[in-house]
Amino acid sequence: MGQTEAAWDKRSVMDYTVETSQLKQKLLKTIYSLQLKSFTTLQSASPLLHSQCGMGMVTQHQVHQLADKAKRLCGDLDNIKNLLHYCQDDLVRQIPNPTGSRYGGVSGIHCSLDGSIYVTAESAPWVHVLSSTGHTLQALPCQQMGKGGSTFLPEDVTVTRMGMVAVADMVNEAIWVFKPHTRLSKEEWIKIRKVGSPRGIGVDSMGKILVADYAQGQVHSLALDHALRTLSVQSVPNLQGPRYVSPVPRGGFVVSEECGDVKVFMSSRKLLSSLSSKYGHQFGNPAGVCVDTDGSILVADEQCRTVHLFPEHGAPICLVSTGLQRPAGMACSSSGHLFVADTVENCVKVFKYCVRPPYRSTNAGASRADPNQTQRVTAMVLKVFFPSCCSSADSGILIGRWISEQNSAIILAVVHFPFIPVQVKQYLAEVQRVTKVSVTVLGSWSNSKQEKEESLSEFLEDLGTIFCHEPWIQISKEGDSKFWSCSTLQKHSKNPQEEEIILVYYDQRKVMLSHLHPLLDAAGQRAEDASKLSAIFDTVARSQVLFMTDRYDEGPIKLTHWQSDGVEASIIVELLKQASVPACMLLSFLLSLVSGICRSRVLKFWPLSFLWSKLSTCEQLGHRLQHLQVISSNKKAQNQNQLMRKANIFVSLLIDVALGILLMSWLLYRKNRIGHLAETLIPVADHVAEELQDLLQWLMGAPAGLKMNRALDQVLGRFFLYHIHLWISYIHLLSPFIEMILWYVGLSACLGLTVALCILSDIMALLTFHIYCFYVYGARLYCLKIYGLSSLWRLFRGKKWNVLRQRVDSCSYDLDQLFIGTLLFTILLFLLPTTALYYLVFTLLRLLVVIVQGLIHLLVDLIDSLPLYSLILRLCRSYRLAAQNRGKATGAGGALESNAKDFREYTSHGVLTAEVLPPLSDSEPGEDVLWQVLGQLILQAPSRWFYQYEWIVFASRKRIEFNSVRLWHVASKFFDSVSELTKYSTDEAQTRAGVKFRVLEQQDGKPLRLLMQINPLSYGGVVQTYRLPTYSCYPRDSWASLCKKLFLGELIYPWKHKGDKQN
Repeated sequence: MGQTEAAWDKRSVMDYTVETSQLKQKLLKTIYSLQLKSFTTLQSASPLLHSQCGMGMVTQHQVHQLADKAKRLCGDLDNIKNLLHYCQDDLVRQIPNPTGSRYGGVSGIHCSLDGSIYVTAESAPWVHVLSSTGHTLQALPCQQMGKGGSTFLPEDVTVTRMGMVAVADMVNEAIWVFKPHTRLSKEEWIKIRKVGSPRGIGVDSMGKILVADYAQGQVHSLALDHALRTLSVQSVPNLQGPRYVSPVPRGGFVVSEECGDVKVFMSSRKLLSSLSSKYGHQFGNPAGVCVDTDGSILVADEQCRTVHLFPEHGAPICLVSTGLQRPAGMACSSSGHLFVADTVENCVKVFKYCVRPPYRSTNAGASRADPNQTQRVTAMVLKVFFPSCCSSADSGILIGRWISEQNSAIILAVVHFPFIPVQVKQYLAEVQRVTKVSVTVLGSWSNSKQEKEESLSEFLEDLGTIFCHEPWIQISKEGDSKFWSCSTLQKHSKNPQEEEIILVYYDQRKVMLSHLHPLLDAAGQRAEDASKLSAIFDTVARSQVLFMTDRYDEGPIKLTHWQSDGVEASIIVELLKQASVPACMLLSFLLSLVSGICRSRVLKFWPLSFLWSKLSTCEQLGHRLQHLQVISSNKKAQNQNQLMRKANIFVSLLIDVALGILLMSWLLYRKNRIGHLAETLIPVADHVAEELQDLLQWLMGAPAGLKMNRALDQVLGRFFLYHIHLWISYIHLLSPFIEMILWYVGLSACLGLTVALCILSDIMALLTFHIYCFYVYGARLYCLKIYGLSSLWRLFRGKKWNVLRQRVDSCSYDLDQLFIGTLLFTILLFLLPTTALYYLVFTLLRLLVVIVQGLIHLLVDLIDSLPLYSLILRLCRSYRLAAQNRGKATGAGGALESNAKDFREYTSHGVLTAEVLPPLSDSEPGEDVLWQVLGQLILQAPSRWFYQYEWIVFASRKRIEFNSVRLWHVASKFFDSVSELTKYSTDEAQTRAGVKFRVLEQQDGKPLRLLMQINPLSYGGVVQTYRLPTYSCYPRDSWASLCKKLFLGELIYPWKHKGDKQN
């Protein structure tokens, strides 16, 4: 009897569950139909606002009221849909801590794509891999290699894109990655980087490791290579105790702050939003965070013991309100399960928070809508990239590359009649073998002028069965019309769908010569991180063999491409290439001899080594010697950066030597300027010495009415006057040789203007050596008194400086020590003003010399580092240098501009903005209202109507010649089409992919026509990208540190070299 009742209760619960599910599905269908009706109502209301004169005009205020009501209606429907879609407090199971109760509770958790769960516990040196049901699959001990390898304690865990386990070690302040066992290496933990206080860890959509640094208040983004070496580190500062971090599937990340807020950042490290300000939710102490596949953010609140879900559209939902004691880490799976680590109960609690995937409207439901309205196309848009040079080609077949992942066809050339299909296949097979590009026949091309004479339409259709490519693209040009017909045939497809086609015109010559294609690595292989858009340019760049045949070749195949009229070449360039080989061999031999002399042991002994390191002339000569070795090297440039570096160095050397020869001719061969300089130099030196003597005499008296220490003032004044006397004697001894020295200096200008400037800097340093000595004497004496006074001041307060611990400790002194300290402190204090005055005067003189030398070195570094070849290339051929990840499209009916770097981050949170221009004219008020309704509709509409992308829409001032339905159709088609195109440029910023798309004039029934243009780098971007490194680096000291050094009497220098230990 009991078993029968239990079975009956189970059956009744099952029936209730089925009925509830059916009811929920009906409600979801009702909500979607209401949203579709509201969308249709707003769309149909726009023409009625101005076409029905009897109804009266609608004011601007009423338009905004309608938009606000539509927004509130959509928000209420989204809230109802979320409540039906998500379930609350549905605990499925509890997974106990695999380490048991020996260690602390579970803290970190991660769920991989295959459903495996990675768990870490507090104070437990283990990482356990569990199945979704809680069975232990693997246990990874957190211990370094070797017998004496120490253990570490992981705080949080994640899995990299390569499938390796990465953990955050807060005790050792490090990030560890577990390298599994392979044939070439053993399994081991590798420390990839030290971080201040790593708490949470994750991996973003680009494969970079995200680390939440608790103590420093930052989130670091680490980019690793295949050898687990750190390539770059980017940080997000100004966070209040970041604890857990989770990536967003579409780019960016979410981070929780201790007793603070949950913030959402884009992949560009810009703050996108704050959950407390966006949703109006008050957090207690947010802990674990995660983001599901729909873009909803889940946050565990440690203080409130709850888990909230923040959807893209709608209000927040409390998923778990009971059953949690202290939630920590959190992860979600694609099957709708939520894993929460409960530290107090020492287990992982599994909740089912998602009932089923969101309901999507079917085609049948869409067909019941208004037939005049534009429906969303579910099929992927087909992109055909057509070279503009082939627009006048004769009828034939299109050859190129098909990229199935992007549903794109890249047309490279046109093979026109007559041809034999077998020979075409053999030719394409040979091209594939040489270029490693899968070149094939993509479709047919027909020119209407030739088709009228030869009637090739039937033959062009039959070619699809010979070459067997799916889909078979058919492009036809009708006379001189700029609107072409483009269609696809899918004979072997079971469910053929009509695809929306975008015809993109591109300049094949510019694409071939541009630097847009991905760079090659050292082995000559294609880089793996090429973006989708750069793959198109890579295809054109690697198909250079295909472009070597022109129409004048006597082969069986006639091609039309950008070099079909003849291979573009220059006889002068070819002759220079042939002549450069023996010149480079001779130059490399001479440079090897000079390098051997410079590396000899004689130059490594003192004082030659001291002079080589201190004289800027020697440094500049060594720097130019390295440049000559780079230019004369017989090694081929491995990538575009090395080629541009060689070209920039060559042009910089050429211009430097040319300027130096001009300076030499101005000094030596006209009006005997060297003699005039030599005659002027000695009187100037004497005048400077006399001015210094007058200055010292003024200081030895009562300068500015100040009362100085008479004895110390006289000692210092006579000491410095004696040095000036020695200096005058030194100058007069060198006076017979001054003209000869200057003549050799002018002759050395043939080595370059930078060498002459460095010699001028060294001469200035030698001529002002007495000022440098005065500054050093005054600085050392002033520094001695400052440190003496500070030590004696600590003695008065019963303190002393602990050298070992680098701090001030307490200390007891005797009475004799205090008496002697008081006496010395009084003496040093009364002598300090006199010393400080001398130090101030000579420091100002030294700073004057340093400023002049610094300006000279700035000019030298400018000549050495300025990428002149790149700037000339940007000025003359701007398409050779592409911009950094910038996608842009403009059109007659609207303009679109999206930053590809922040593209997915904005759209993942449904941000959709619009801007409407002022009225067109007084005679067209209805059209202005129409544009405003369109802008408000775009502004308020949910992002799912526009493929969840952000567009900034600017209404055009040009008159629109069609009605509102046509306008809406063109706008929707424009948004959807360009959204597919800009998906190419959403990859990492490491690849240079900069283009802009201009929307051409459109016609009904014809494919959307776009013109792809190269978007060049700005001049500042060219300088920043191709700037040459120099041998000197300027100090990064702030003004505060500089003032501190001057106050303490430390020596300052105009520049620092890379080998200096001081920063």
